[in-house]
Amino acid sequence: MKKFIYTIPLLIVLTILLLTGDTYTLLELVRSRDINEIANTIASYGPAAILVSLFLNTLISVLGVLPSIFLTMANTLVFGLYGGFLVSYAGELLGAVITFILYRWGITSLVKIPTEQWKLFKNIGRLPTKKQIYFLAVIRLAPFVPSGVINLLAALAGIPLLSFTIATAIGKFPALILETSFSYNLLKIGQNYLNLGISILVALLLYWGVKKEYSRIKENLK
Repeated sequence: MKKFIYTIPLLIVLTILLLTGDTYTLLELVRSRDINEIANTIASYGPAAILVSLFLNTLISVLGVLPSIFLTMANTLVFGLYGGFLVSYAGELLGAVITFILYRWGITSLVKIPTEQWKLFKNIGRLPTKKQIYFLAVIRLAPFVPSGVINLLAALAGIPLLSFTIATAIGKFPALILETSFSYNLLKIGQNYLNLGISILVALLLYWGVKKEYSRIKENLK
């Protein structure tokens, strides 16, 4: 049963891959970081546009070295503010789970393992489930800890898939709200400069709060 659950996300991505076609072209598209080109390409797939966006998010997550902000901005252009958020959120969650499973199965990462963070994740792996989820969710919110590093270390530390998925869903939600809002207002800065300023202010307050809680967690787990 456990292996079957692990296989479901991989089957989803394989289905998307078969529907979208040329993986190399899509990868080069993401690497270009051309927001308008990414948006136009996603939109050109018509009814399958959401699947293409999900696949691109998974590619970014697996590679672990490309920022997803450009795809988030492209999603807001194609699907609008709310649709862009939902597609980006689903893509981030799917990508994180797929990456976690691949790392657990032994695929190596392009991301180097920071020793201090590895010790932190090993300690989190020994905690009760509720505390695992809370601490992982806080780390997910921390912009100074790369997503690729979190996926890799969580997999290597033996954190259960369910705990990882719940924590990722919780941590990514407010992070993606801010990222989508920032992207949307930046693209329409002539109309929404006030909203952009508010987004930046909220992001700074969130950054301060998360950094403080992250430091507390590190102290408690020493």
